[in-house]
Amino acid sequence: MKKLILLVVITTMLISCDQPLPAAAIIVKSPVDSLITNWSNTWNNHDSAGVRNMFVGDALVIDDNLVASGQEEISSKWIHPNINAVNHFKTTHLQDWYGNERAGYTGRYEFYVMVNDSVVAKPRGIYTVNWIKTDKGAWKITTAVIHSLTETK
Repeated sequence: MKKLILLVVITTMLISCDQPLPAAAIIVKSPVDSLITNWSNTWNNHDSAGVRNMFVGDALVIDDNLVASGQEEISSKWIHPNINAVNHFKTTHLQDWYGNERAGYTGRYEFYVMVNDSVVAKPRGIYTVNWIKTDKGAWKITTAVIHSLTETK
């Protein structure tokens, strides 16, 4: 009897291994790497319209000195005052996550502030960015939280 039960269990396991995965178990390729590359490149290219277009209309940006809500305020109070100062923006991965409709990234950042071709500051810090996938399939930032660390020269 034990042999019969064992045979049934093993047969059932072998049959179930041959079944396709349910739709919920399909693995989605992470969009985070390309989103972060786009984020870095857009800042390094001083493309203020490109940075602004990365955000949803009601996005939120929080840094050490500012809370900006909505594309217009983010653009006027955060992007435009900083876009030309950012040079050689780099990020170092700490953590990311993603799903079918949402993604997030936490990393370290650093860049140079240049004046007349001279480096006058090297800000660095930690940031977290969250994206949502829109109905049109585009990934847009919903929140960005940025914390500056001690500045080094």
